[in-house]
Formats: sequence, structure tokens, C-alpha cells
Amino acid sequence: LQVAPHRSWIGRVIDPNGLPLDGRALMPGSEVRSIHAAPPLPATRGGFGKRLETGIAAFNTFLPIVEGQRMGLFAGSGVGKSSLLGSLAKGLESDICVIALIGERGRELRDFVDKVLGPDGMSRAIIIAATSDSSPLLRRQCAWTAMAVAEFFRDQGQHVLFLADSLTRFAEAH
Repeated sequence: LQVAPHRSWIGRVIDPNGLPLDGRALMPGSEVRSIHAAPPLPATRGGFGKRLETGIAAFNTFLPIVEGQRMGLFAGSGVGKSSLLGSLAKGLESDICVIALIGERGRELRDFVDKVLGPDGMSRAIIIAATSDSSPLLRRQCAWTAMAVAEFFRDQGQHVLFLADSLTRFAEAH
């Protein structure tokens, strides 16, 4: 499985096959990438970078985030995980944000794009989405496609924030 990301994908909602979900034509990039790329060699990986501004005072004070850090956010249903991810997508210091929305209901996808992110958040975001009515194989592929898109921009020297909602629905798709 392959995808051909392009800079024009910023601000767009795309399915795991690299097709548009927002009703507009989508320009494919010239570089085709496998969605199952090997990770960088451990000896070539950089260390943690500088502390990042999140736009959320509690995070900046009690849970600082640095470049290169990985973190998980785990909580029950309906407690505001998507709202927090939207706040990080809009406020965290990065060049681009790639968001995998795995198994969200269709109306929640539209709400996330329009109300949680809004025009400001979408101006530097790419959303890869496989809604709950998609097959388990497509929902599983959603995370891999989003990671391939994030790696494409990382390889171009961009500072990329990668967010996946939800790891639980990704695991259930297996």
C-alpha cells in the first residue's frame, strides 16, 4: 500500500487510500511512499529537542512537551480527549499537524474539522480519516497512512506533530 503526499494536502481531509473526503480534487505528490516504511536506524536518531510551547498553560507548567517526545493520552469516552487534541493541534509549536481519526462517527469528523480545529487549526493540519462505518482493514490502514504522511513532511525538514485518535479503535480494527 502506497500514498503520494503533497504540500497541497494541508487543510484537507483525506481517506487512508489518499483520496479526498472533503469533495474537492486532490493533487498527488511526485514521491510515492509505502505506508509501512522502516523506522530510522536507532544510531541515527536525534535526541530530544527544545521545549515546545503548547498553548495550554497546564501543559507548559506541569507536563512540558519537547521535540521528539512521544506521549499517550488515555481516558474514557466523553471526557474531552478530542477537544484536548484539537487544542494541541492548534496551539503546539510545529510546522504541520497530521491527525489520524480512526473510527470516529461521521458527524464527529465534521464537528472536529469545523468546530474543534476550525479554519485556524486546519490551516496547518492534514486529517487522515476512516470513520466507524469503514471496514476494519481501512480503519487499521488509517494510522499507517497518517504516519507515512507525517514522515514525508519530517523528511522535508518540517517539524511535525502527529496525533492519532484513537489507539483503542486502531487496536480493535485488528
